[in-house]
Amino acid sequence: MAILIIETFLLTAIAVGAGVLVGVLVKQWFGRRTVGNERLTEVMAAAAEAEEGYAIDSRKTEERQTPPLEEMPEPAIPVQAEFEAEIAGPAVAEVLTGPAAEVSAGLDRIAAADRLGERPPALPGARSGIADDLRRIRGIGPQNATRLNALGIYHLDQIAAWTPAEARWIGAYLAFPGRIEREDWTGQAKALISGDGAESAEV
Repeated sequence: MAILIIETFLLTAIAVGAGVLVGVLVKQWFGRRTVGNERLTEVMAAAAEAEEGYAIDSRKTEERQTPPLEEMPEPAIPVQAEFEAEIAGPAVAEVLTGPAAEVSAGLDRIAAADRLGERPPALPGARSGIADDLRRIRGIGPQNATRLNALGIYHLDQIAAWTPAEARWIGAYLAFPGRIEREDWTGQAKALISGDGAESAEV
């Protein structure tokens, strides 16, 4: 009988101790989860407040930087007619009548001459700084002599050495094709070099 009482007492004590231990563990476990949930709730609330504050600041910044629609100026894009008027203004007219026009015309003449003949060899300057009087050739006047000098033609022997293709090129450049052949500039130049040619009148 005494053994039964002792066993009962021991089992009761063990059960009470186990219950207390289980209760402590359960309290600690649920206590941590509660604290964790509360902390998580606080963090989420703080993040939501920060995001809302950022959105408000962004809207204020956009309002400060973006003027109202009615205050925004229209883009300054000239219409086609105004653009063409600006391009074809006095400056262009001045260029077309100035030295640039002469250069452009010279380039056009060179292109046309290249299609008909072959450009003759040119000199960078007159030999010994003294050019022959090309006007001694009948058909070469002051203007044509100046143009020939501009092409690097300074001496009679250069003209005397022209091939038919080179004579065609010069004729096309000076805008009178066939005249060099008709007036025989190369033959005149050869005669003047040899001393057999007479002085030609200026044209």
